[in-house]
Amino acid sequence: MGRQLQLATTRTDETQLLRFIASLAPIRVFQSFAVSQDALWVPNYENVDVQWPMLYIWPLTFPWSPIYAQTGGPGCPRECIGQFYIANSHIAPVLELSCSDLLRRRHGRIYWGRDFSAPNGLDYDGTAFSKFVDRVWRWIRKVGTRVSRDSLAPYYLPDAYKVHAGGNA
Repeated sequence: MGRQLQLATTRTDETQLLRFIASLAPIRVFQSFAVSQDALWVPNYENVDVQWPMLYIWPLTFPWSPIYAQTGGPGCPRECIGQFYIANSHIAPVLELSCSDLLRRRHGRIYWGRDFSAPNGLDYDGTAFSKFVDRVWRWIRKVGTRVSRDSLAPYYLPDAYKVHAGGNA
C-alpha cells in the first residue's frame, strides 16, 4: 500500500520542501507530461514561475531507469496526442507532489506508491526508501501546522498557513 500526507502549500512552500528533500540526497524533478522527453525534467525547480499540478521527485541515491512513452491511440483526446511521459514512474523510487490550489481550496498531497503499483516487487531497496520517506514526513510534521484534529486534515506548510491565517484561502 502507498503512503501519503495531505498538504496545503504555496509555490514557496513547495520550493522549501524540495530544498529539504535535496538536502537529504541529490534529486531530479519531473512533470507528468511534456512535449519532449527533455521537457519532462524540471531543470531548476527553484526558479520556475509555472506551478505544475503534479511533480515527481526522484532521489538519485536510489537507482532507476526511466522508460519514456508517448500518448496517442484510440480514445486519446486530440490535444493530448504526442505528449511524452515516463511510463514506469508508478514503480520508481519517487515521491509524487500534488500541488495545492489555495484559491480554490484544493489541497495537495505528497505520496509514495510503495509496492501498491508494483505487483512484481520493487527494483530498488524499499526498506531504505521507506526510511528516506520517514525523514521527509517528519520534516513536514515538524514545520507544518494542522488546523484541525482530523487525521485526514492537511499539513499547512508555513507560507500556506500564513495565507490561511490571513483569511485569503
